[in-house]
Amino acid sequence: MCIKNILSQRQKLKKVSTITNHDFSILQKQLTSELSKPNTLSISLGDEIKVVQRIRSKTTTLNQNNITRTKAYLDFFKEHPEVHWALLAHMVSRNGGWNMTDLKGSLIGPLLSNELVNLYFECLERANALIFNDAYPQLLLYAESKITGTNLFHLLPNLSVSKFMEPIWNYFLKTNNSHLLTVALIINEQQYIQGRVIDHPKYREEVFNSILFKAQEKLGFTEVFFPYKQKKRIELAGLTIQHFQDVYSRITIGKRLYGILFQQIHKQALSFATKHPHTGSREDFWPTIFSSSEVSEASKRIYSPFLVKAWKDYPHQFTDNYDWFNDYQTIQLLTDFEIPTIFRITSDYKSDIQKLQYINDLSSIIN
Repeated sequence: MCIKNILSQRQKLKKVSTITNHDFSILQKQLTSELSKPNTLSISLGDEIKVVQRIRSKTTTLNQNNITRTKAYLDFFKEHPEVHWALLAHMVSRNGGWNMTDLKGSLIGPLLSNELVNLYFECLERANALIFNDAYPQLLLYAESKITGTNLFHLLPNLSVSKFMEPIWNYFLKTNNSHLLTVALIINEQQYIQGRVIDHPKYREEVFNSILFKAQEKLGFTEVFFPYKQKKRIELAGLTIQHFQDVYSRITIGKRLYGILFQQIHKQALSFATKHPHTGSREDFWPTIFSSSEVSEASKRIYSPFLVKAWKDYPHQFTDNYDWFNDYQTIQLLTDFEIPTIFRITSDYKSDIQKLQYINDLSSIIN
């Protein structure tokens, strides 16, 4: 599928190169070489075994729920701001949390059966947890490499990370190229969840191919956005998501979201994230419209609960270790990302809220 034709949004896009032609040629050869290599674990020394064990333990602890994951990404970014992906992951993970609590809130919840509510949450939670389980060990290994002054990325296979990422991290250690690393992590994580969530028969049939999900996409109810303060008001910057099941569409979307976050609203979005700890409630960014308290009906605010109140922690097993990287074409996606010039979607999201309220009212009358 032609990536340029994947998204329906029509706006001017500024293309930014992530790497010089010379460096890409070298990296391309290294990645192509990885394609032919078998998936083998590194022979680790005693201290390295301890590093792997420590990273696995910390990842498991912080992979408790969407709140702990989202905070972990932001905490890491504050210590290592050169790793842009960590802030992007934090902001996108906030959206995941809001989507989870919507299922128990007064705007979306009433439109779904209990069975669908639980299934949608399971799907969202699995994707959120899988990405963290794959990406966070990479971040910790980078932090360890900085502390020790030693390149430890030969240990990535021991953490079940795709062989796609080792040449990328090695290149980053030499160049500190934040753009290239971010784009690579976007590609890696979207490919990582494709087979484990998006193409999983259960979620494909019961979630992504459901009439409800297709209707949401068709009507434009699937936004990913970043709150930021402008002129004393909280605005929303982001994109409406379409063709979600297509991995190349999600990669393109991820790269554009990166362009918005770091090229358009970086300081304002980071300020919001720092001042407003993530709770899962949309009250975090619009307390005049949303409320974490069910009593809010008197004030006409929309009920949007805290995540810890809406959902219990969900146990996960991360047992499959297959490597997605088997396609030479994927390497070409590394060379650039795009910056949307039209990115504020505040009015679009307010319009979606009004539509959903109308659907809710209509549903209650029919029932």
